[in-house]
Amino acid sequence: MKGWLMDNPKEKISKIISDTFSSGREKVKKPRENFEWLKKSAAIAIKVLDALKAQHLSQKDLAARMNISPQQISKIVKGRENLTLETISNLELALGIIIIDGLGDPTIFF
Repeated sequence: MKGWLMDNPKEKISKIISDTFSSGREKVKKPRENFEWLKKSAAIAIKVLDALKAQHLSQKDLAARMNISPQQISKIVKGRENLTLETISNLELALGIIIIDGLGDPTIFF
């Protein structure tokens, strides 16, 4: 995995968030609320990038595992995608990691 995004994911995500608010690319009615989900999306992106790097996988490999397009993975790792719980669960399964923790044991409901 090569490239600046993989070498410095935290710096890249911080720059993306900063650029989003300073460039006017997004029309933001409630910047504080938008910023909160962007921070969470960025944190997920960093976890995914770290897992890809640790497992020596490409974004294309992850897309194949999840049966989605590489473009969708690209959006996820850029930290700009407002992810559903289903997508987060699929990322966890595909990478064998926990992204959302602290919900307790979900098996107690089944």
